[in-house]
This record gives sequence, structure tokens and C-alpha cells, in this order.
Amino acid sequence: MKASWPQFLPRWLCFVASWLLLSLVFASQLYWAGYVKTWTKAFWSESVFWFSWGMVVPLVFWLCRRLHRGERKLKRYVVGFLLGAFAASLLQSMLVDSIQSALAWLESWLSISKSAAPPLFAGMPMRAVRLAGVNLPVFGAVVLAWHAATYYRELRDRQLKSAELESLLHQAQLQALRSQINPHFLFNTLHSIAELVHENPKLAEQLIVRLGELLRKALAFPAHHEVALADEVDFVKGYVEIEQMRLGDRLQVQWEIGPETLQARIPGMILQPLVENALQHGIAPLDRAGKLLISARCSNGSLHLQVRDNGPGLSPDPASRRGGIGLYNIEARLQRVYGDRHRFELINDHGLVVKVQLPFSITVPTEKASP
Repeated sequence: MKASWPQFLPRWLCFVASWLLLSLVFASQLYWAGYVKTWTKAFWSESVFWFSWGMVVPLVFWLCRRLHRGERKLKRYVVGFLLGAFAASLLQSMLVDSIQSALAWLESWLSISKSAAPPLFAGMPMRAVRLAGVNLPVFGAVVLAWHAATYYRELRDRQLKSAELESLLHQAQLQALRSQINPHFLFNTLHSIAELVHENPKLAEQLIVRLGELLRKALAFPAHHEVALADEVDFVKGYVEIEQMRLGDRLQVQWEIGPETLQARIPGMILQPLVENALQHGIAPLDRAGKLLISARCSNGSLHLQVRDNGPGLSPDPASRRGGIGLYNIEARLQRVYGDRHRFELINDHGLVVKVQLPFSITVPTEKASP
């Protein structure tokens, strides 16, 4: 794709400015050392020298690319650059001679100078030998500059690719963790409905309709790993309604969601497994009314989420503790997303209290109603 003018101009301006700066530096050195009588003559002499190198440099870059792309053997490099240095020095001398001859011919044609223009390439072999002591170091500096810029660009590209691969791996791991939650939630809900098919067909039918609505919400749920808390709360409310229809008076739900928290960003499908864990392992086994508290508040730049139930709590035996895939996925996802910037706690306090602390940040406002 051809570069547009604004993108093309600065590169050539920098290129011309570099050779102009070299001409100014060496012309000043030549003049102040007393080798020439006028600064104008010194500047013209150095400008011809350095701008002729400016015309040779693209060919040197071409040689560097050919040697760099091919088989990188020391012998190939040495032979290639020796021949390239000889050719570049000879070509630069020819360009200097051509420019000076053209200028002398132009001065003679315009009658600015009465002396005849010297023949083209007259004395060029001697001039080439004289300039070789300068041209060879310049050739080496150009080659080193090209390789330094190339290795820097390749290093930067490798770092960018490494960062992209790490990001893709990060997203894949998050998606794998999240994908385990959806079928887990679906199977548990279908199991709840299956228990009512023969005992209360009408209620089971209502639950199926409600489940269909909830699944449509799940399919439309944002695919991003962070969503507004309002979206998560709206989804969880649909799930809780299904469980309230199934458990009836045995389930009492209390919401304490601060209005200032509704636009906070949280990982999607984080709150629902906490609520599911409280219902399935905390409240369902009770022979008395179960109480569920879902709260969210902001404090000191952090978002505090809490799900509390009045169930049996955590067992002292780690092998038989409640939870499973839901709590494991939450902890794994939070670690992947936030690292050490989060807290995830399970506390026994007349039941189980799950506390999640995340960095508080605001997302784009949504039109979800406050619970």
C-alpha cells in the first residue's frame, strides 16, 4: 500500500536533515582548521560528499537486506561486505566527480567561469583512493546503523507478538473457566425442574418458561470478561426467581446493592455461581427457612461483593467442604484477571459468607433498573 503524503514526508525530511547536518559539521571543521579560505566553499565541498553518500546509502541498505535474509554465514557476510564496501566507495567517488564536473560545465556554459570544464572522471582513480580512507568507515557506520535499527525492530516485533500470544492465552484460559460454568448452571437448574415434573406440573411448566427467558439472557450476555454489575445482577435475579418458585417460602432473599455500584465493572458470571453455591449447598439441605443476602458496596476505591446464607457453612474437613467447580472457577478467574489486586474469602458466620473485593472502576452506563 502506498504511503500517503503526510506519512511519507517526515521520513525523507529526516533523511535530508541528517546529511545536511553532517555537511554543516564537517564543513565547519574544514573551515576552522584552515583547509579552505571560505566557509561557503567548505560547505559546498562537504555537501557534495555527504549527499552523494545519501544516494549510495539505499544501495547499501539493499545489500544489507540481501545478506541478512540469506544464509547467515561469516564467509558470506565478509565477502559480501568487502565487495560492497569497494563498490560503494567507487560509486560515491564517481558521483562526486559527476556532480563537480556537471557544476563546472554549468559555470562554463553560463560564462560564470572562464576556465573550461575538465573531462568527466578525470583523475577519478586518484580521488577514489584518496577518499577510500573516509568512505570505508562511512560504509561501516551505515552497515552498523542498518543492523542496529533492524535488530531493534525485530526485537520490538517479537515483544509485540509475545504480548499478543500471552493476551490470547489469557483470554483462552478465562473463556475455558467461564465455559465450565454455563453447563454447570444449566444442569443444576434442569435438575431442579425435573424434581417438580410429577409433584407440581404447573409449577414445573412455569419454571421451564422462566428458564427459557433466563437462557435467552445468558446467550445475549456480553462476551467481554468484564461487565457492568447491573447486568450481572439482572441475570442473577432471573436465576433466583426460578429457585424461589421451586423452594417457595423456604427461600427468603434480601438485596443490598448500593446504587453507586451498579456501573462497576466485574468479571461476567462471577456473582451467579456464588448465589448458586449458597442455594444448592447452603439453603437447599435446610429443614427450615433459608435466608440469602446479596450485597454490593464501594469503599476506599474497592468494590465489595458479599453472598451470605444461613446454611451449615464450611466443613472443618477440607476434603468434604461444599462448593466445587463454581467456587474454584471464581477464584481461578479472579486470579487470572486481577492477580494480587483482589481478595476472595470464605467465612463461617452462622452460615457461609463469601466475600469478594475487586478494584472499583466504572463502565459505560447501562439502562438496567436498580434491584
